[in-house]
Amino acid sequence: MQIRPLQRPDLAKVRSLLDLAVGDKTHFSYPRFYKINDIFRELEYSIEFMATQTLVAEENGKLEALATYFWDDDEKYIQTTLLVIKNKDIVVFEKLISHIKNDCKDYRLDLGLSHTCWLNDEEYFKDKAQIIDYSHVLEAKNISQKTEEIKGIRVLSKEDFQKYQAFHDKFAKEMYYNSKNLLRDFDRFRVFVKEDKGELVGSLLVKIYGENPCKSEIFGIFVGENQDKSKICDELLKAMTNSLIDEFGKISTIKYFVEVDKKIELKIALANGFENLDTYILYKI
Repeated sequence: MQIRPLQRPDLAKVRSLLDLAVGDKTHFSYPRFYKINDIFRELEYSIEFMATQTLVAEENGKLEALATYFWDDDEKYIQTTLLVIKNKDIVVFEKLISHIKNDCKDYRLDLGLSHTCWLNDEEYFKDKAQIIDYSHVLEAKNISQKTEEIKGIRVLSKEDFQKYQAFHDKFAKEMYYNSKNLLRDFDRFRVFVKEDKGELVGSLLVKIYGENPCKSEIFGIFVGENQDKSKICDELLKAMTNSLIDEFGKISTIKYFVEVDKKIELKIALANGFENLDTYILYKI
């Protein structure tokens, strides 16, 4: 078996693998793809650009697996964006991962899977991988504006970020979007802050992926100690919804990954129109 980079002629051979990636829950990885055409675009991007790559496992002229990934040299980590192995062969998985890690020595490799993926039950995989995130996958579609009046919440300006930074890092210091990386990508986010008598008591950060209509993802809701978490989470979600509709006119989708032990956040999100689609497991290898 040969492990090698995907080449443009290979795009004519990958259809059976892509059918598994979108249609067989035992092959679901993250980020999830729902349309074959979206995966083709991802694969074409990986051929053309330097910061992402797709590897294929080929045997007797047939493609048995593929893995797409990108890397961040500053943070020294690799993130897969697609993994599919036709016959659920753990040896093929091992060869793919070894090839990726050999190309980026000393980098952490993150792999996101649905809880339904076959790899979760493989003893070899469980021995090698460490769970670093275990979350409900929530989504809200075509949300309407909320009629309740929400007070004390505003959208954070870049000029005020320094005042917010310490509060953010109380909760997100170990996240990718700690204050340093959030500031770097600030224009792609809307950060909502809740204040009470001049004190910062809560925040919500949502990343904007598309406009007309708006597509977005919540990357965290943070509430200070000794605060009414249910009330503040609810107010932040409602204020975010109204603000995004005011800015973009319509919200197509909002994704929100809620850690499985955060019962209050899950309850409030479901009450605000989110649906629980899946359970996401992020592994460090």
